[in-house]
Formats: sequence, C-alpha cells, structure tokens
Amino acid sequence: MKKVFLIIGIALFSFNVFAQSKVNINNLIGYWEPNRHATQMVFWKDVKNQLQVVEFSTVDGVPLRLLSMKIVNNTLVIKSICDEKNWSTECSYTFIDDNTLECIVKGPVNGTIVYTRVK
Repeated sequence: MKKVFLIIGIALFSFNVFAQSKVNINNLIGYWEPNRHATQMVFWKDVKNQLQVVEFSTVDGVPLRLLSMKIVNNTLVIKSICDEKNWSTECSYTFIDDNTLECIVKGPVNGTIVYTRVK
C-alpha cells in the first residue's frame, strides 16, 4: 500500500513539474510595454537563476509590490498591489508570439492588455 501512495505521489509531482515547464522563462527576459495605460514590466534572472519582475505604472511611474508569481500550464500569473492607490490585481500572461504577451487583468479594472517586448 505504501508503494501505491509513493507511486501516486511521484506521478502527481512529475505531472505538476511538467505542467509548470510549458513556459520558457528565458523568453520573458526583457523590457515589456503595454498597448494602453497599465504597467511596464522588466523580467530578469537573479544570481540564483530565479525569474524576477518589476512592474511600474505607465501613468505616474509608481512601482507595484509583487505579492506572488507562478506558472500555471502555459500562463504566468502575477498578483501585485499598488500601495499608493490601495488596489491589487491578478494578471495572467500568455504568449501570442515570442515578442507579444496577452494579459488578462482581474481587479478593480478588468480587461485585456497586449504587451510587446521592447528589448
């Protein structure tokens, strides 16, 4: 019985790791601009090879505070908060092509934003 649980656990773990590997984080590295007022983003890898992101408002340049960032299947999900305005959003990013991301925004304002990689 222990072997059955062990096999199920390994299979679920393997499935989860496989599902999370569908987004190549190297393709995110760079500076991204939205097609309308939203946030600009910069992705990079830190010294531990972990993906990092900074978002800042295109309206007033205020940086947002990152609450969480995870990959679910082929989507990058970022939750962030703007402390000055006291609002938070959940944004789901999927690649349209190598230099274009579609973002579905959930929060005080819902909608779709298209991001283009500048560099």
